[in-house]
Amino acid sequence: MRFNLTDARRALVALVLPSLFAAAVLASPARAQEGVTGGTPVFAKPKNEPPPPNPDLIKQAATIRVPSNLVTTPVAVIDRSGDFVYDLDLKDFEIFDNGVPQKIQSFETEGRPVALVVVIQVNSDVLPLLDQVRPLASMFSGLLLGAEGEAAVVLYDDRVRVAQNFSNDSDKLNATFKSIAGRGDGARLNDALSRAIEMLEKRPKAERRVIIAFSTGFDSGSETTKEEIVRRATGAEVGIYGLGFNPAEALLEKKPHLPAPGPLDTNVTRPLPPNTIPTPSNSVDTYDAPVPVVPILIATGEVIRSVVASSMLEYYAGYTGGVFYSHWSTKALQDQLSRVASEIQSQYELAYVPDSQGPGGFHRIEVRVRRPGLRVRARAGYFFPEKTP
Repeated sequence: MRFNLTDARRALVALVLPSLFAAAVLASPARAQEGVTGGTPVFAKPKNEPPPPNPDLIKQAATIRVPSNLVTTPVAVIDRSGDFVYDLDLKDFEIFDNGVPQKIQSFETEGRPVALVVVIQVNSDVLPLLDQVRPLASMFSGLLLGAEGEAAVVLYDDRVRVAQNFSNDSDKLNATFKSIAGRGDGARLNDALSRAIEMLEKRPKAERRVIIAFSTGFDSGSETTKEEIVRRATGAEVGIYGLGFNPAEALLEKKPHLPAPGPLDTNVTRPLPPNTIPTPSNSVDTYDAPVPVVPILIATGEVIRSVVASSMLEYYAGYTGGVFYSHWSTKALQDQLSRVASEIQSQYELAYVPDSQGPGGFHRIEVRVRRPGLRVRARAGYFFPEKTP
């Protein structure tokens, strides 16, 4: 039998052609999905496409913080009749830092959400007056907190305790007030204010930080000094308001007990400025620098020197832009609390970046209004840490 090349080629084609045809049929759906008729087209990868981002670099960038020297202060403006003034504009204000005029960077008239700590003295000296305080929770919820504000409650006598942490639940606040009970003989006002400031320091910066204290205004047994309260409150932009208990005339004439040096006098774990090593020397530099005497505007509108303030609460209110009411009756207490709430809600807020930080220590803030006949209540200043080599 002779081998025919033509016949061999025909046989090979007969064997291979069906296989190629079957492969083409099987591949056609995939090609249809990749084509313009059905699925997502596949394009060639650009030659100059940037490399994918490095996750480590993204994480590092997220931790970068830009320091800000912005100084803010709430400002209450009062006319001759004692009413708050609401119709001022940016052009009506001047602000000075250590006597140097500053450019106002921000001017706000709308109130911010309030973070409030209510501090209440509950020792045996004021026990008869606690019945006047217990019904006031609804006033805080209705007049001051609103829909976004939150309140906490701190009680003090010979010890300090948090009766309620921050909450916007009006029923919870009402239950906390109703459960207030008196005990003990001490009056650790400074320690209670220090605890309240510590709680407010952890709140968002966008909130208005406020302490309202029901107290005789005197301290007995605290480890915290009044200078430390001024530094921490002004540094954390906390406004302190006081409503003074007055159970008896003898209580007002009682000399406050000066406590012996406590652990905080030598403790190096007190809060220090950022990037400061907690050593005894740094702690002394931060907490033992002198607090200057500044003029303060009291509830009656009179300007006094803080060294003759009638109580420590009046002293703290003067430095932080708050106010202290020294006496009340049942109706007067509600009126005074309403006025405090109105002041907080009606304040202007000014902010500036100091042209020059200047020396460390206390920086005096002075706010003036160009319209005659008006008085201004603002925080007295802030502490700027000394520059270190």
